[in-house]
Formats: sequence, structure tokens, C-alpha cells
Amino acid sequence: MSWVAVGAVALNFASGLIKGAQQSKSYKAQAKLMEQQAAVYRKNAALLRRNGARNEDIMRSGNRAQLSRAAAAGGEAGMGESATFASGLATTAAALEQNVLNARYQTESQAENYLYDARLTEEKAKLLRKRSENSFRNGLIGGINSALSTANTYDMLK
Repeated sequence: MSWVAVGAVALNFASGLIKGAQQSKSYKAQAKLMEQQAAVYRKNAALLRRNGARNEDIMRSGNRAQLSRAAAAGGEAGMGESATFASGLATTAAALEQNVLNARYQTESQAENYLYDARLTEEKAKLLRKRSENSFRNGLIGGINSALSTANTYDMLK
């Protein structure tokens, strides 16, 4: 058995092992980036909901002021006790509240989309972590296979 043959076997084994380790490291890095992206999606969803709640409060405050001004104007005009005026005020209040609810729905829909993206990205990260494990194993197996093939070439297995 020559040292060249032993060196070739060792080199082929190490080559496969290093290749698998590099692929594994690459997949782990990609998985980490995916996890960071998922965290950004979750933060965006939380921020969107916070801003949506604040905007909702602002809209409701504005709506109350608008209804108060309308009620005061109706009272000054002598229509404050009129059934038609009261019905019109109630209709306006309902329409303004519907606008607030529509804004909430849009905010919640966007936040849920961010959360869906976060879950999807986390699943991709899990798959990349599994690929990382598999690529290291495959590199080890490939290194062994290459080493055995080299050993066979140099008639070391007899």
C-alpha cells in the first residue's frame, strides 16, 4: 500500500466531508435569514395593528365631533327634536362607524397577511435546517463513497 494511495483516499474522503459541511453551513445561514425575515413580518403586523388602533381612535373622535356639530346645528335651526333629523343623525353615525370598521378590517387583513408570510417563511427556514442536516450526512456518505472508490482504484480493498 503506497502513501500516495492512502493520501488519495484521505483527500477524497475529506473533500466529500468538506463539501457537505459547506452546504450545511450555507443552508443554516439561509435558514437564519428566513427566521429574521419572519420576525420582521411579525413586527410589521404588530406595528400595523397598533397604528390601526390609533387611527381608529382618531377616526372615532373625529366622528363624535362631527356628529356633535351636526346635532348643535340642528338644534340651532329648531330641528333638534324632529324625527327626520334624529333619523338622519343616526344614519350618519352608522355610516361613520361603518367607515371605522372598514378601516379596521383593512388593517386586520394586512396584519394577517404579514402573519401568514411569517408562518410561511418560518416553514421555509425549517426546511432549510433539514436540508442542512441532510447535506452534511450526504457529504459524509459521498466522502466515504469517494474514498472507497479511490481505494478500489488503487487495489487497496483486496
